[in-house]
Amino acid sequence: MKMLKQLTLVAALAATMVASTAMAKEFKFATGTEPTTMDQSKGNSIADNEVQRALQEGLVRLVDKEVLPGLAESWEVSEDGLTYTFHIREGLKWSDGQDLTVDDIVYGFKRLVDPETASPYGWIAGSDAAHILNADGVLAGEIPVDELGVAKVDDSTMTVTVDTPVPYLISLMGSCTEFSPVRADYVEQYGTDFAATAEKNVYSGPFVLESSENQELHYAKNPNYWNADAVNFDTVIQYIVSDDSTRVAMYDSGDIDYVAIPNEQVPLYEGQDQSYQNGNDDYLYINSQCETQPLLQDPNFRLALNYGISRTEYISLATNDMYDPGCTFVLPMLSGVRGATYGEEYADVLNAFPVDGDPEKAAEYLAAAGVEDPSSVSVEIVITDAESEKLIAEVIQQQWQTNLGINVNIRQVTYSQKYGEVLPSGDYEICYGGWGPDYDDPNTYLALFNGNSPYNYSNYKNDEFDGLMAQATVEQDPVARMDILAQCENILLSEGAMVPLQYRTVHYLLNENVSGIYFTVGAVNFDWPFGDIAE
Repeated sequence: MKMLKQLTLVAALAATMVASTAMAKEFKFATGTEPTTMDQSKGNSIADNEVQRALQEGLVRLVDKEVLPGLAESWEVSEDGLTYTFHIREGLKWSDGQDLTVDDIVYGFKRLVDPETASPYGWIAGSDAAHILNADGVLAGEIPVDELGVAKVDDSTMTVTVDTPVPYLISLMGSCTEFSPVRADYVEQYGTDFAATAEKNVYSGPFVLESSENQELHYAKNPNYWNADAVNFDTVIQYIVSDDSTRVAMYDSGDIDYVAIPNEQVPLYEGQDQSYQNGNDDYLYINSQCETQPLLQDPNFRLALNYGISRTEYISLATNDMYDPGCTFVLPMLSGVRGATYGEEYADVLNAFPVDGDPEKAAEYLAAAGVEDPSSVSVEIVITDAESEKLIAEVIQQQWQTNLGINVNIRQVTYSQKYGEVLPSGDYEICYGGWGPDYDDPNTYLALFNGNSPYNYSNYKNDEFDGLMAQATVEQDPVARMDILAQCENILLSEGAMVPLQYRTVHYLLNENVSGIYFTVGAVNFDWPFGDIAE
């Protein structure tokens, strides 16, 4: 009788374990690009931000355009708009159970701008975006890190001081995960290997990283996260799959719950797909200080490249008419200051390129650049190994070879190489890329071309542009400030500083049992940490 009771108990425990396993919620998805880094201070792309969005928590969190409290339960801004005081939650823990302190948060800010960190996104804290006091000087190595305008007041309070009022600062910090806390002891222990593997970092966000091997990121719910009750997924698997068709096939076979659809396959899923505008503005970077092709230093040649593209034809061939042709740099859908969008308010100011191109005008600019024999000219476009980018480059190649008569070569690298090595080092002539706004203001685009910005991958320098950008920084009248920013964009376009291509729309497939996923414009497009899946 005793043995029977023991067997019954074992069976009951086994049944409970099976039921518990069955109830576990797992979300799986595939992306075409891998993060350039797993270090929260060195994030350099939307792909990086989307990973860190799950792993780390900042002072605030931007969810579906709404700023929500994060590590800070409340905050206030001084009357002069220069000092932000944050009140930190009690009982915060890191994923290993150690207390998460104000010191950890302050250290994260300081590590972001510390020259020794060499963060490619450190500039976001400075005068190109957040305007945190002394950030530029710290980044330049001219001011000690400890003089950054971020300070601990006491164990539950900290301040962030800026050098000019920044109306978008809270939204910026809620979107960009580079402002996350960091554990100094982990940085000291692992040095350059910090965050190289899952166990070499510790996590403050909704999830912990269990592994990042074999092109798979495995996440598990962080039980020590302050808002763990709002996290529904027990585990999440992110597959990194460069081939577009393979990712869609994984969804079709039921292996994943979400996938973005390649443009050429969108018609196949009519009625099943959903879509959103992710705010990405895709364009061709031009290395304006290029030595391997000096013609790229000449605005006339850069303008020839712009007029040599029919964006209408490009959109049809390269994106299957899924995107909108882009003839300006700043995303037109950003908010204006007169009750309309920025694009609507400044349509008559911006020197936009003709949507159908103009080969005759392109030829005039080629001649002005001193090009007598176009067939003797060669340029190289750098792209990733994604099939979608290969098609984009081939369409541009065909148009320039036909409309301009120049030779166009294509070089493929990995996503992480493009953003982690090629662009930062200037090892390119022309490079396909894009930008998603970190906040709802033209400055998020235009600051990329500031002559002193470390994120100026185009190596562009124009004193008038830099002067106007500095003027906009201190201009407090919203209309006057926006007028100045429109002038700045006009300078970029009139000198062909880049080749605008498209404003992006994403079509995707999502398991009908999944809810609570947000698709947004900004540093994060695919916001999944607080999603849910029906049992």
